[in-house]
Amino acid sequence: MTNPTNTFLHTLADIAQHNDHRYGVVFDGDFNWQNMAISAFLENAKSQTTFQLGGVPLNDVTHAPVKKGQKLLGRECQVLVCDFREQFDANGFSAALGSLMGGGLLLVMPPSVGKSETGLDSDLGKRWLKMHFDRLFSVSQSNESVDVIQAGNSLPEKRKTEKEVDRFEQQNTAVDLVKKVVFGHRKRPLILTADRGRGKSSTLGIAAAQLLLERPGLNIIVTAPSMKAIEPVFSHASQRLDSCEAINAAYICYQGGSLRFVAPDELLKSNPDCDLLLVDEAAAIPVPMLKSMVDIYHRMVFSTTVHGYEGSGRGFGLKFEAWLSEYRPGWKGYKLEQPIRWNNNDPLERWLFDCFLLNSDLSTNDSAFNELASFAENGINHLNLVELSKEDGLAYPEKLQQCFALLVDAHYQTSPNDLMQFLNNPSIHLYAAWQEDNCLGCVLVTEEGGLGDELILQIQTGKRRPQGHLAPVLLANQLGCAQAATNRCVRVMRIAVSSRHQGLGIGSWMLAKLSEQMEQTDYLATSFGATSELISFWRDNEFLPVHIGHQRDQASGCHSVLMVKPLNKIAQHWISKLKHHFESSFCFLVSGSLVSLETEMVRALLPNISNPISEFEIQLLKNYVDGGNSYDSIGFSVLKLVLLSNACQIQTTKSELVGNASFVVSDLVIAKVVQQKEWGTCVEQFSLVGRKRAELQFRQDVGVLLSNLQCK
Repeated sequence: MTNPTNTFLHTLADIAQHNDHRYGVVFDGDFNWQNMAISAFLENAKSQTTFQLGGVPLNDVTHAPVKKGQKLLGRECQVLVCDFREQFDANGFSAALGSLMGGGLLLVMPPSVGKSETGLDSDLGKRWLKMHFDRLFSVSQSNESVDVIQAGNSLPEKRKTEKEVDRFEQQNTAVDLVKKVVFGHRKRPLILTADRGRGKSSTLGIAAAQLLLERPGLNIIVTAPSMKAIEPVFSHASQRLDSCEAINAAYICYQGGSLRFVAPDELLKSNPDCDLLLVDEAAAIPVPMLKSMVDIYHRMVFSTTVHGYEGSGRGFGLKFEAWLSEYRPGWKGYKLEQPIRWNNNDPLERWLFDCFLLNSDLSTNDSAFNELASFAENGINHLNLVELSKEDGLAYPEKLQQCFALLVDAHYQTSPNDLMQFLNNPSIHLYAAWQEDNCLGCVLVTEEGGLGDELILQIQTGKRRPQGHLAPVLLANQLGCAQAATNRCVRVMRIAVSSRHQGLGIGSWMLAKLSEQMEQTDYLATSFGATSELISFWRDNEFLPVHIGHQRDQASGCHSVLMVKPLNKIAQHWISKLKHHFESSFCFLVSGSLVSLETEMVRALLPNISNPISEFEIQLLKNYVDGGNSYDSIGFSVLKLVLLSNACQIQTTKSELVGNASFVVSDLVIAKVVQQKEWGTCVEQFSLVGRKRAELQFRQDVGVLLSNLQCK
């Protein structure tokens, strides 16, 4: 007797192959039936490559755990079996789905959805998934007849035979553009952008291989947030280079040339020579680091994923490309839009974007400009900061879509797991600023703190590190502050403002409103991969730096900074102590373990403290500026002068600072005095011609501070 489920699946598979599209099927039934139904289909599809994500591995299939879907990246299959009955991970699923080729089927064993005492599904994340899995094709144990299966699944039509599309036309164009960066004029970077499945990483690998073939001795460096990210680049390059020598997984030599991986921080530290620098997944590298690379290397290609399991590249386009237009006006951009692994308008790709709110393209039509005009007319006071509950997000997914569009647009690390974390974690809350039905900004926060004395003692002695309490745990463990863990904290995880409304004060307004609404909270906190711009923003909103990480964050390449804002007198008391400790130890740290901190970061974090400078010291400084005594006799006095200048800058209003650069401490003075770098290091860092020229410039910079310092 013919199995109706099997018949349906093979019919769908036939249509998928004809259309070169991918389709998803959800299996609704008990554990054994699901296993038997899938095994029966696979038995008749042995010639097809099958991957499995999650569950107990089936026979003769490539398997990856639920959270390790990234292991399947760069590989291809015709059938992808996903067992989510025990566990689900959005990032792992999104990554694994990229391995499914056009003409293939996704077979899903969904999470079980239980009922609470109120009759509602107990897990909001599962409810969200069910809502979207219901939009895929479905086969059910209870309705296993041909008629019922067909009635519940309107099969897609077979597409009419169209003119054959060259899948690789755009990729070939991109390869030529990469090569032109080497053969053409200097200082004309290329930026490649693409959604997943467009062959972006393979483009870099193919171009690198062709360059090594055509120009023996060429040296190419590829950098990326992790070595894992560039595996496809080396795979595609080595496939096209016969008898190339593989030094290791990320270093190949060919005809006297090479392709090798160098981590971003090591690249900026050692500045290795190369004929071409490829920067893959550039959106996940901090913009200040990208700018430094542009200063050093004159033949560069940046590539980034627009929508991916690891995050978004849209914020990168808004910020970095604007800067590049000013400093490298000859740069060129190219977007790979033609999918290589499946046909255009793939239904499963569209479904994935809808399910995890990855389709973040924000409106740029006339209504958007009307909205901006309306804001300009009515001002910020007409906005409302409202919490969007998880239930509201399920009931009105278009509102949740608007908020996540802003988060994806602003934060490269916003990934599918962030949506599931918001839905599943009761401690995480989402606030949005609405102008009528338009979301202009949003803040994602999490409740932390309120810990017991015994647990805090274990945290302080390094025995426990409870999840979900980042700020209190760090403050209790690293700074010994038990009150930070007993107090209740709300940590700002993400904050985003519509790109067309930035610079209008909406971000600061949201933080002020958030402070007013946190009646049961003792303090706010935020932790982020720090840049000078971000630190200035948070400082302007009354957040104080109290801790800086000594290691660079692997994801951002920046040092992580924790900043806090007291909301009552209790928190204000212990935060003032932490502030004093941070300011007192800062100069010691940046001349030691943090000596590699970027100069602009040091300037942004300079403490707001100053010791008075005596008349005796002022005279010594004047003598030094005039070419008299040595640096060693006045170095400490210059440090006091730097801190005094910084204190005066903070106390002076922005309007008073316009056109007045007297308070701005030069990079050279910060590097030499605050970070205590050797003269030779300063000469190299600032491209000066010898020590004499460096010290002459230093004397002039000190003279400017000394003569113009007037605290107001």
